[in-house]
Amino acid sequence: MDPVFTLQWPEYIVAERLRKHFSPKDGYSILIPMSRQEKGFDLAIVYRNTRTKKPSVVTIQVKASRAYLSSPPKRKKTIKYKYSTWFNCFEVSDRADFFILIGMYPPDLSRTRKVSAKWYQDCSLLFTNKEMKHFMTNCKTVRGKPDRMFGFRFDDMKTIVLTRGDMTRSRKDYTDFLLAKRFYLIKDKMSKI
Repeated sequence: MDPVFTLQWPEYIVAERLRKHFSPKDGYSILIPMSRQEKGFDLAIVYRNTRTKKPSVVTIQVKASRAYLSSPPKRKKTIKYKYSTWFNCFEVSDRADFFILIGMYPPDLSRTRKVSAKWYQDCSLLFTNKEMKHFMTNCKTVRGKPDRMFGFRFDDMKTIVLTRGDMTRSRKDYTDFLLAKRFYLIKDKMSKI
């Protein structure tokens, strides 16, 4: 009998995206803990620096949500977005250097033919440990109490807004936190190790 190792789908998607950006031919490796009970991080990126001969390691924790379809607005003035994500608030581990929040969504709801897993899209946001701690500290209800959940809404990757977890409900824009725009943060951190 062959041994089987399973990986949560969102973690696999993030690992694959990181592997494409941090290529093995450039000295990078994406590592996954063997134990599902590993506390504090889900993935690690190792860079083997040929100049210093010293490896650099960065750890990442992945938090996932489905993207829910929003109902149409009741009033014309109401701003609604097509997709919503819902995340549970969590304790920010010091063992993770970065946090990736990923929401999976179907880009074309009118499609009736069978699709593969590659057809699904995702909205992935990258936070540093410090940014995630600040975010969680300020994740509050309208009455100023700690919220147990937070969520983002979007139509596409042009605008991502926070709609739950912000006491003022100001729809703060998090588009600049998209993973595709922040790979440089991981490289910067690795270069300083």
